[in-house]
Amino acid sequence: VVMFDRVTNDILCDKVIIDDKAAAYEAVQSLIDNGRRKIALVTTVDYVSVGKLRTDGYEKALLDNGLPFNEDLIIKIEDVDTCEITISQLLHDRAFDAVFAVNELFAVTIIKTASKMGLKVPEDLAVIAFTDGIISKYSTPTITTVSQSGEKMGNKAAKMLIERLEAEHDDDEEENENYTTEVIETHLIKRESTD
Repeated sequence: VVMFDRVTNDILCDKVIIDDKAAAYEAVQSLIDNGRRKIALVTTVDYVSVGKLRTDGYEKALLDNGLPFNEDLIIKIEDVDTCEITISQLLHDRAFDAVFAVNELFAVTIIKTASKMGLKVPEDLAVIAFTDGIISKYSTPTITTVSQSGEKMGNKAAKMLIERLEAEHDDDEEENENYTTEVIETHLIKRESTD
């Protein structure tokens, strides 16, 4: 049985999450602190809530630093199969000095495409991405990322599940109403794709 919140339509369950908005803000702020002033965003479409939260963090960082928020610098990618074409168009019309990508696939595509166009990362274009996976560590150049602490999230989720299963013998109705959301801290892992 899946239960939904009647107001938000969210699934009711225990959750382990990161603060996507705050993490995006921190990533964009680090680009600004390195002297980048025209920062593009490569993201997913808005109906993916994580993409929306990361876009909100991007926008807030720009505005808090007195930088203009330009909708033309936000590229929303729905189909990963056309990702490279969309990013090529963005780079062709390049009026920015940094890109914040909401995942490492977008980031590595940006770097690959920039290289084909004769742009150097990070000299001409700094790149930061979410997800600290194997692609980020072994890309050339390596990619600065927002670490989502996957192992920590997994450990916390497992602990919450075990606690929920052990409490099954208690009043089920009362237990179902006490869902927990744990927020795991993120941090920036600086690598070669930024100054």
